[in-house]
Amino acid sequence: MDAKDMYEDTPHGVIADKKMNLEWLPKDSWGDLGKWLTWDDANYYIQTMRNVYAGGHADWRLPTKEEALSLFNEELSQKDWQGEEVHIHSAFVPKCGTMIWTSEVNDAGQAVAVNLKDGTAEFADKMNRDHYTTRLVRNPNSRGK
Repeated sequence: MDAKDMYEDTPHGVIADKKMNLEWLPKDSWGDLGKWLTWDDANYYIQTMRNVYAGGHADWRLPTKEEALSLFNEELSQKDWQGEEVHIHSAFVPKCGTMIWTSEVNDAGQAVAVNLKDGTAEFADKMNRDHYTTRLVRNPNSRGK
């Protein structure tokens, strides 16, 4: 599948990920709130988006490491919040954050964050908020409408 055809903006305001069979919100938390988030803040953000029924659904969650890494594609390019290049599909709202929190955590109080500039993933302190954001995802076949 061509990188440009992997994502589709849907009529109900979510991005369909044809490769991973997922749905993403088009804005990350930075674009939505205008502030950086700790990992705990990202989890509160999920609750807010569930309560407002974003995109007509209440089952939003943090992406796994694999799901977040799937957003990165070196063939694709748009600008992040600083006007620097990130490798994410143009269906997503531009001026996004670079570092995305995921659901994967370890016993040392760290969570995996994915970098959309270079496609790397690393553990970061969950209390870090400097330039950290999240993108919410859902499984379209789940029952959490």
